[in-house]
Amino acid sequence: MILNSIKHKKFGKPIIYTFVTLILMSAIVLSLIGYLYNTAEERAYENLHVQTKQIKDDLTLQILSDRENLATMANFAAKLYLDGDDYSLMFNSFKPIGLIENIGILTPDNTFITKSGSISLDGRISFEDEVTRGAYISGRIADLTNDGYELIRSAVPIVAGGETVGVLYGVIKLDKISEKYTVMANELNAQLFIYDAQEGNLIVDTVHDELGNISFLKERKYNKGYSYEEIENSVNGFSSFESAYRDEDVLMHYSAIDDLDWKIALVRYDSQVFLEVHSLMKVLFIVLASMIIVMSVFSSLIMVAERRKAAVTDCAANIRRTLLEASGTKKHIAEALKDVCLFTESRSAIFFDTNGEDYRYISTKHHELMMPDSKRKVLMSEILRYVSEYLVQGESAINVMHLEAKKLSETNPYFCQLMREYGIEELVFSATVNNSNHITVLCVMNPKRKAAAKLLCEKVSACFSIALINQTILNKTRLAATTDSLTGVMNRVAYNNDLHDINEEKPMDFSCIYVDVNELHYRNNKFGHAAGDEMLLFIAHSLKDVFFGQKVYRMGGDEFLVFCQNSSQDEVKKGIEIFLEQLKPRDYHVAIGLSYRSQNTNTEEMVREAEVRMYEEKAKYYQNKSRSHDITTAESNYVVAKTGIREIDTMLSVLKENYNGIYRVSLDTDKATRVLMPAYLKYNETEEDFSKLFAKYVSESAESDYHRTLLSFRNYDALKQQISAGKTPEITYKKLNGETVTLSVHKLCDTDETVFDTLWIFAKK
Repeated sequence: MILNSIKHKKFGKPIIYTFVTLILMSAIVLSLIGYLYNTAEERAYENLHVQTKQIKDDLTLQILSDRENLATMANFAAKLYLDGDDYSLMFNSFKPIGLIENIGILTPDNTFITKSGSISLDGRISFEDEVTRGAYISGRIADLTNDGYELIRSAVPIVAGGETVGVLYGVIKLDKISEKYTVMANELNAQLFIYDAQEGNLIVDTVHDELGNISFLKERKYNKGYSYEEIENSVNGFSSFESAYRDEDVLMHYSAIDDLDWKIALVRYDSQVFLEVHSLMKVLFIVLASMIIVMSVFSSLIMVAERRKAAVTDCAANIRRTLLEASGTKKHIAEALKDVCLFTESRSAIFFDTNGEDYRYISTKHHELMMPDSKRKVLMSEILRYVSEYLVQGESAINVMHLEAKKLSETNPYFCQLMREYGIEELVFSATVNNSNHITVLCVMNPKRKAAAKLLCEKVSACFSIALINQTILNKTRLAATTDSLTGVMNRVAYNNDLHDINEEKPMDFSCIYVDVNELHYRNNKFGHAAGDEMLLFIAHSLKDVFFGQKVYRMGGDEFLVFCQNSSQDEVKKGIEIFLEQLKPRDYHVAIGLSYRSQNTNTEEMVREAEVRMYEEKAKYYQNKSRSHDITTAESNYVVAKTGIREIDTMLSVLKENYNGIYRVSLDTDKATRVLMPAYLKYNETEEDFSKLFAKYVSESAESDYHRTLLSFRNYDALKQQISAGKTPEITYKKLNGETVTLSVHKLCDTDETVFDTLWIFAKK
């Protein structure tokens, strides 16, 4: 036996080149991090500007809307005055609207009239001064009728017969305006200040427990280029200073509010601004480390490249491209083995590792000498034994070895006989071992060009190993990315990937089974999440068992989907019956919707059809359970949380409608969620307000004659009043495509009557 090794020589220049390259790469990464920080800061300022404008526009619209309402009431008061009536009719009919909680009238003799009665304000306010001021919105001022209490007054003169006969005041409570805009600030994950531009008195402060003055910002340490005086004197702009509560800086955008003597400031911490950058920085460092590892591997290839002949270099380059640029799939590994075999004029070539992976290529004229699997495994086992013996003493991770059959007759006669039985005279193989002792071997048999075989195997061995690792990682990554971690079935990513293929394939006898688990929320609350997980696991495994060989997906927390191909509708229904029988011993319950086509042409349509039928079954389940008095309060609450509809009969009646879309809309937050149907208004729940999407839908889809009436539905205050009065706002309109649609808005029966959650139903006529 001849056992030779070609050891790597040490070359100074490649090491220097590698070191310089790594320094340049590190500099690039650090520069990129700096760029990302600057970009994040610029984006943060832009976001603050946009979000400040959003709040400012909302506040301005609200104040102006309230002022218009006051002007209308002032006209009514003037009419009462001219008719000789008192103002009691107006006070008795007044209800809080918008931000205005109460109203009062100041008469020329400084008497202040309210619903509760009249009081004299002589010495506390001047009617002449108030008339001179005209219509205005005050800052935070003292309540003239309640000592120690502060509020905001919106004033509108009452003019009758060309003479000012009184001043109508709308009272805005500070906690009312604070509550509304604190919610908006919290949604934006920022701090909000609204204050009187003249006095600096805070009207909204989401940081402190008590309202004070914006002058507390004087005490902050401002960053270079910013100051409190700039905030005080500028109409709008940005600022940055050290936080008094955290060891970090804050970014602020401030702006004056048009038509009001108010200013608004929105503030966000640095840690909030650079949160994504910090996460990305970790990724960049991982990428840098990975690049360093890859550079180290390729540096060894560069060193041996100096000794190669041009032909070997070209062949190795082609093989490397095949393996690495093509992601190292099985097909490309086989192609690379063929290239190795042809270039070295060998009988055959194999590539294998210690984990049992193996690939082979044998030239056509030697097919009769192809080893069966059992003999090939013996061959690979013997080669690995020689590799292991040498690597114990070896200095390099990559070694090229040469075995001749005639030299093995004394030391290993069994191996010698095996080689000769299949016409193998000699082997040239390259072994690669990594830090985890994972060994891969590239072997060529009977090479006519021995020197070329040794050089080529040494050059491309690492590429084969990397290709195998890449393939293994890719397979694991694909499996992990498309598999639900809890149940082991495919997830929604796999579902989205399969949709296109299924639509293209147009399978015959195709069924869509939509399964929703009943009482999961109740089971989690009563027995713990482990019981809920056990329930989901059992249902998932039952689906895989009953519908073996079909595609099973977990679509959400308690929803599963099954695609069945080449199975008749009766076979699928029988499978559903078997599945339900498996659930009975455990007292598990599900709602199932089924859609079937003899040939599928639109998978999404079938999914929607099955989903609607599932919801019908789910509603019937809870309805029957409620009628049998077997439903608990917790289960009932779960139905409400799941559908947004307390009455099951209502849900069933809605499902029977020929509707286009159903949305659950909060009139307090202007946020919505789709209840049953797909995106009828192309609504993105995480990005935009529902009212804006609704306005866009009206302009793009509805006939112009209906625009004004449809857009009135964006006045949530008016909707609240109608719903509170027991009415159902409704409109029938025509779309540009000629379709007639009825939009109706229903109040959901929440336990908190102050929360206005509504159901918007778009139904075809």
